[in-house]
Amino acid sequence: MGKRPAAPVTESSHTSFAKRQKLDGSVGRSPAKTEIQSARQLQQLLSFHQDAGSQLKQGIQSLKGFLESIAHENDEPAKLRRQAILKDYLDLQIARDDGEAESVYIPDVIQTWGYASQSNNESLLSAVPAVLALLLKTISALIDFRENGLRLCRTLLQRNQLKLISRGLSAPKSKEHLISPCLRLLSEVVSFDGGAQAKHLYALRDFTFNGKTLARNLGIRRASPGDPVEDRRKPSVRYNAIRYLLANFKFQDQASKSDILSISPITKALFEDLREDSPEIITEVLEAVKKHILLDEKLQRSSKSRFLTERTLSRIATLYNYNQALEESQLQHKSIDIVAHEFLSLVCTSSKFGVLISRSAWYPPGTEKDLDENEDGNMDHINVGLDSLQWYNRYHETVPVRNNILSNFIQSLRPYASTLQCELLLEIFKAAPELVADYFFKKKGFTLDPKLTATWIGYSAFLFSTVQLPVPQLLFGADNSRKAPPPNSIIIESVCPQPLDQKTLTKCLNQKSDLITFFAIRLITVAFEKLQAVLKLLRSQSNRPSNLWDEGASRLVTEFCRRCPKMKDIIAVFRNSPEDNVMRREAITRLLAMYYKIVPQIALEEKLDISVALTNGLSYAEKMEKPEEGNELRVLELEHLLDIGQRSPNMRWFNKPESLQFSPFIVLLKLCVNTPKGVSKLQLQELLHAITLENGVLQQETKPSSLAALLSSLETTKAASESAAVFGFLENCVGRLVRKPVSYSDQLDSVRDSAKVRKNSKKDLPVSLLILALNEQLEFVAKKESTDGTTIATWLARYLGYSKQIGEDSAVLKVIRDAMISVFPQKGYQSILKKAFKHEDANLVPSSKPSADEISTDGAPKSQRTPRTGDEPVDDTTEMIEMMESPPAEDENHRGLNRWTQKDVQEAVEDNDVGQLIICLCSKHFDIRKQALANVQRLMEKLTTSTYEEWQQAYLLLGEVSETAKDIITADQLPYSTGTFAARALLVLTNPLHPLYPKLNRFLNKGPSWNVRRLISYWTEKVLLTPPDHDDAHYAEVDWLLDTMIDGLRTQQDMEIYRICQIFERLLTLYSSHFLSTALRKKIIHLLFRATAVEGSTTLITRTGIISWIETRLAAKDPNDVTLKRLAKRLYETCDQTRVDEWSGGSIKEVLASIDGY
Repeated sequence: MGKRPAAPVTESSHTSFAKRQKLDGSVGRSPAKTEIQSARQLQQLLSFHQDAGSQLKQGIQSLKGFLESIAHENDEPAKLRRQAILKDYLDLQIARDDGEAESVYIPDVIQTWGYASQSNNESLLSAVPAVLALLLKTISALIDFRENGLRLCRTLLQRNQLKLISRGLSAPKSKEHLISPCLRLLSEVVSFDGGAQAKHLYALRDFTFNGKTLARNLGIRRASPGDPVEDRRKPSVRYNAIRYLLANFKFQDQASKSDILSISPITKALFEDLREDSPEIITEVLEAVKKHILLDEKLQRSSKSRFLTERTLSRIATLYNYNQALEESQLQHKSIDIVAHEFLSLVCTSSKFGVLISRSAWYPPGTEKDLDENEDGNMDHINVGLDSLQWYNRYHETVPVRNNILSNFIQSLRPYASTLQCELLLEIFKAAPELVADYFFKKKGFTLDPKLTATWIGYSAFLFSTVQLPVPQLLFGADNSRKAPPPNSIIIESVCPQPLDQKTLTKCLNQKSDLITFFAIRLITVAFEKLQAVLKLLRSQSNRPSNLWDEGASRLVTEFCRRCPKMKDIIAVFRNSPEDNVMRREAITRLLAMYYKIVPQIALEEKLDISVALTNGLSYAEKMEKPEEGNELRVLELEHLLDIGQRSPNMRWFNKPESLQFSPFIVLLKLCVNTPKGVSKLQLQELLHAITLENGVLQQETKPSSLAALLSSLETTKAASESAAVFGFLENCVGRLVRKPVSYSDQLDSVRDSAKVRKNSKKDLPVSLLILALNEQLEFVAKKESTDGTTIATWLARYLGYSKQIGEDSAVLKVIRDAMISVFPQKGYQSILKKAFKHEDANLVPSSKPSADEISTDGAPKSQRTPRTGDEPVDDTTEMIEMMESPPAEDENHRGLNRWTQKDVQEAVEDNDVGQLIICLCSKHFDIRKQALANVQRLMEKLTTSTYEEWQQAYLLLGEVSETAKDIITADQLPYSTGTFAARALLVLTNPLHPLYPKLNRFLNKGPSWNVRRLISYWTEKVLLTPPDHDDAHYAEVDWLLDTMIDGLRTQQDMEIYRICQIFERLLTLYSSHFLSTALRKKIIHLLFRATAVEGSTTLITRTGIISWIETRLAAKDPNDVTLKRLAKRLYETCDQTRVDEWSGGSIKEVLASIDGY
């Protein structure tokens, strides 16, 4: 049997089956909102009747609509009218206030709230706090409503209302509609009138700020967990709780904020899963915490420290991986990862915010006492160096740190995965250097095995940047009080971290990938540069009584050598580097130079001949005419090769490679004669001087040097054919000289005998052995009939003339010239050579390496210039630079202590090595002065047994220096004015023809010691006021005296001696002499400039009246007017301007302005 058909649906049948509706209409539709026209109407709508449930809800909804209309109204008159209605209504509520402490403001609404709680009407229970929050928000920006708002806030903080708020806050998690309105209401109460009721609200924190409840609410994100983005129109409980918490951060006082920060559940819930929040919430949280917590200077540092725990920092660091849509990042001013990075950088790099404890450099906790305990104990203990420190060798696997929060936090960072995380970690390392070693001690799971992946590249870049970090500024303590260096196991992690071990770096160098190899080369290079900087700092402390700093530097080098690749691996990379890869070749040559410079003990383990590479580099530099891409790198590569060649003992300078035209030495000469742009000519000259000195090719005694003569003679050989002939001939001669130097030395003795020069001089004048080699090989050139003979003869004539001009033995040179003439049968060649000594006025190339006479008394080269005694024009800029140079600094290596022991006594005296020994008595270090005095006495004993002809005068001078110094150096250094005088006087004793030779011998016979405070005054009187022993020698004596004064004025101690002796007054008078040459006047000005460099400007201005003197000289049209103007300016720049202005009554500036106007 089939189914019955369904009955047709009609309107009557639909009505008959419909569900019976409720009569009050409370379900299925919202109460209708009433348009508010007056305050009285609003009061009637909100009036409370216990039996009118739906009317109460309608009144609340009408008030809500009315408040929203005020907020969104664009018509200003209508908006003002509605505000007036609201003001009238609120004022009516004040009239109903009976003035008691517990009086209730807006009682109808408050009673409605209480009724909703009693009847458990959740809809009304949610609507009342929501509309009260909206009311406070509406009137908070209107100043006329201030008193109304305060009354409402006081009412809400009464006990009955607080219970209702507490009930709402502690409602179950599922009832967000009850929790959120209460949170919004409390936020408005805290914020109203600039936090007027914030303190009162927090005092009632049992109801308003329960830590457990607020922490729970901070974890309630949204009703629908699947929502990808939080609805901004209906924020979650967490968002409202955050707003409430941040409002308290903003408006509470310091005591309340400290208490809030101490509630760990709240701070933990605030940052837990922060990356799940919207970008607006994250930005608002971090900005508010930074502004109202971190930058609040009144808030104690300890409170901030409790708040910013390791876990908090780690949760914020997760924002580096925040997934932010492109549209959201474009809407925001900054992306979330940038905001988080700026926050963490601020927190982790400043000690004001409670995370960074101190800038403790490389000293772990517990090392503060250093050597105090050992020094206070047994004074006869055996000195075992750094091993005497119990803590020094303790830190190899772990190291205690002061910054424990940062130590644990940085382990969670991934610097290889994010550029910002890498920057943060480097900033933390820079702020807390102690964490570098701690980080790598703990981070042993990651290795630097060469794999060309993004992770390897990121980690390598991080290591590179770590090594590049500067050496800590307060390395030796804030007051430089540390008595021992930091442990090497900690230093080495900042110089060459554990992942950069020898095995790994060698593997990186041997990779087929050019990127990995190049990166390894640069990484090792920056490690060497960092090592060099650290060694410089450690050795700067070597002047302390103990030798622990030198021992620490030595141990550091040893440890570094264990980690850096062996020299053979670096050489292999150098040899395998293709010529066209300019960047890699420059990097590897720089690294090789670092090996030779910093760890020569490793570099010299392998033999390296860079002759071919250097010659190629020199040849390429010679061809450079136009600027091309890569030229700068090739110039840098050449500089590194020159540095290597100067330091490498395996360099074959005089061997010509088969593939090249000339040997490296000849190519150096060619390049020095025609130096391309960008190549350092000074470096080439220094290298040539070192080569010729080491191999005895040229003599080194004359001024200018023989190298200057050789370079000057080659300068005019410009044509390619002439250049090839001359340099080819020169290469042949130099090669033979280097192979058989003794043979040519014997030839020189033979030539001297034939010239009979010994009859007229007590000693032989110098002659370069190269000239003997040229003479010997010339006959082979003469046999060839070609144009090369004319070219070579012309060059030889110039070279012989320049050699005679610089002071080489003219008699010997003439004998050799005559021998050369006899070799050439052609009269044309003979006539060229006969004119060799007729042109001696050419400008010689200044020698890059000064001779002995050009060296100042401390062994430092003077400024390179041709001696001037007349009024010839000079370069004012160069002279100004020379005059404004600072006094020579003390040689920290103190080579003068032992250099004299390596030579014969006569040679040591004439080369000024003994003078440098005397200058060591002026050292600021007591140990150096003590050693220098002992060495002076040793030298005196050596003089008595030597064959030196002038040993008696030298012995007498050294004896008087010893007697003068022995009572001074125990407490203070010998004045430089005394030391430089003694050193220069010793050179005078070597030359009996010197104008001051008689006066100096009479001075030495006056007594066994000198009065150091009257010494310079004595010689000023003897030179300026006493006639010279030789006719026309007065100004030569003045020249010597001025040089001695300039060289001796180096410290404030010397300046005080000059002041007492009235040196400057005498010299200013001497300057006015009409017979004084321009050169001597400039030396007086040079001495005045030197005085400004040792804090003597105030003395010159106030005691000698030098400003008025300059003004007088300018009025007299002094030819040195530009220099005098600069002197006046420098005097005022370097003086005590406050004292000078007071001394001059404020007129000094006017005088200077008038001087500048001349």
